[in-house]
Amino acid sequence: MGYSYRSVIKLQYALYYIWTFNSDSTEEEIKMTIAWRHVEPAYQKQLQLLSLIDMVLISAIFLPIYYFNRTASWFDSLWIVGIIWTLVTLFFTFFWAPRRYRFTGYAETSEALHLRRGALWRNSRAVPLNRIQHAEVRQGLTDRFFGLGRVAVFTAGSGGADLSIPGLALAEAERIKAELMQTIAHEPEPIADVDEAQND
Repeated sequence: MGYSYRSVIKLQYALYYIWTFNSDSTEEEIKMTIAWRHVEPAYQKQLQLLSLIDMVLISAIFLPIYYFNRTASWFDSLWIVGIIWTLVTLFFTFFWAPRRYRFTGYAETSEALHLRRGALWRNSRAVPLNRIQHAEVRQGLTDRFFGLGRVAVFTAGSGGADLSIPGLALAEAERIKAELMQTIAHEPEPIADVDEAQND
């Protein structure tokens, strides 16, 4: 029985290393086929500022509630709440924001527009170029403050942007938009539409 147990353990380790090797190989192949580009460094500062703004707004909501409902128990536990607030603020400002910036990237290929992002978890999306119907450059208040822009991409039947690339220099955002619009303009019309035109 001991021999069989050791054999099972060795088999589990072998399968684990095989899976790890295959996962790393797949990731390397993806990196080789897609040339990812990084967003602007100012995007990290923008994320940190937005984190601070969110925490200040939470404080602005919490403090009036405390003021109008002061009790001994509330006063005794206020310092605990302050410590939690400080730790959460530090987490989002100096851990989450830098990781989100570091993992955010985009890529343009002949088939699709790609976006990857994440902080604690990573995800990636791609929109085929032949499905894109419209693209626009957007700038929010903090985007303008840091001189950044984002490219929003729309496909047929979508209620909102299917893909939005943040943290771009404004000139780079305008370039991506112009190239996408040029690609859309040179897309061939559907065959059905051509047949209808010939019948007319």
